[in-house]
Amino acid sequence: MAIPKVFVSSTCYDLKYIRENLKYFIKTLGYEPILSEEGSVYYDPTKHVQDSCLSEVPNCQLLVLIIGGRFGAQYKETGKSITNLEYEAAIRAKIPVFALIEEAAHADYRVFLTNLDNPHIDKSKIRYPSVDSVKIFAFIDEVKANVINNALQPFKDFGDIESYLRQQWAGMMFSFLTRRNEDKRVSDTLSELSLMNDRIQFLSGQILASVGTDVAKVKAELYELMLEYLSTKSLIDLGFKPDPKTIVANDGFEKCAEALGKASGKKLTIVDSVDFITTGSGEIDRKYLNSMSKDYEKMRQQMLKLLADRHIDSNRILSDGK
Repeated sequence: MAIPKVFVSSTCYDLKYIRENLKYFIKTLGYEPILSEEGSVYYDPTKHVQDSCLSEVPNCQLLVLIIGGRFGAQYKETGKSITNLEYEAAIRAKIPVFALIEEAAHADYRVFLTNLDNPHIDKSKIRYPSVDSVKIFAFIDEVKANVINNALQPFKDFGDIESYLRQQWAGMMFSFLTRRNEDKRVSDTLSELSLMNDRIQFLSGQILASVGTDVAKVKAELYELMLEYLSTKSLIDLGFKPDPKTIVANDGFEKCAEALGKASGKKLTIVDSVDFITTGSGEIDRKYLNSMSKDYEKMRQQMLKLLADRHIDSNRILSDGK
C-alpha cells in the first residue's frame, strides 16, 4: 500500500529535538517521514548533497516547514538557505505546505516590521535576540506573500506543532472526502450538459449570425472573453453576476463588485484570512484581491480592445442593457 511521504524542512542543529519528535509523530499516523539526517533522502553521488535534498521534495505528498532562529546553510550563490529552496520546490510542485515558526523568532519578526519604516533607526545596527540573520525575515515575507498556501503558525513547543498538524491534516481529509462527493455530483451534471453542448453552440451561432445586431454579436464575444479570466470566476464565487456592461463601465475589480452589489444587495468585504480566499457572502482575502485586481485590469483592457477592433463605441455597450 502506498503511503504519503512527509518532507520535514528546517535547519537541523537548532531544531534537532523538533525534527526527532516530528519523525515519530508522522510515523504514528502511518505516514513516511523524510528527513535529511535519517538517510531517507537519496544522495546521488553525481550531485551536491543540497541538490539531492531539493530533488527529493517533489517525490513527497506533504511538506512540514519549521522556521526557527537560525538561517542555516546557504544554497550555493543564491543568498537563500537550503530550507528556503526546499519550500520553493514544494510550492512549484503544488505540494501542500504546513508552515510553523518559533514564537521567539516570530516576535523578532514583528519588531522588524514595526521598525521597517522608522527613519530614526539605523536598521543595520538592530540586534535580534532570537534570530541570527535578517534573511529569515525575508523568508517569512515570502511565505506570507503567497496568494494561497501561506498560513504560518507560531509555536512554543512540540505540543503546539502536534496539535496544529493533527487539526490541519484532519481538516485536509474532511475536505478531500467532501470534495470527492461534490466532484461526483458535478461530474454527473457535466456529463448531461456535454450531450447538449455542441447543439447549443450550433444554434446560438446560427441565431447570432441570422438575426443578431452587431452589438449583440460583440456582446457574445465579450462574454466568451470574460470566461477566460480568473477574476470573472472570483466575482461569481463572491455571489455577484458579472456582465460586459458593468465591467466596461468600471475600471477596477472593487468598483465592479460595488456596482454589481447594488443589484444583488451584496457587499464586497476585504479581510485578512488564512482559511479562505473568497466566500459566497462577499468576503475576499486582501492578498487574493490584489491578484484579482491585476487580472481584472487585463481582462477589461482586452474587452476594450475587442470593442475597438470591431469598431463598436463602448457607449453603445453601456446604453444597451446587459
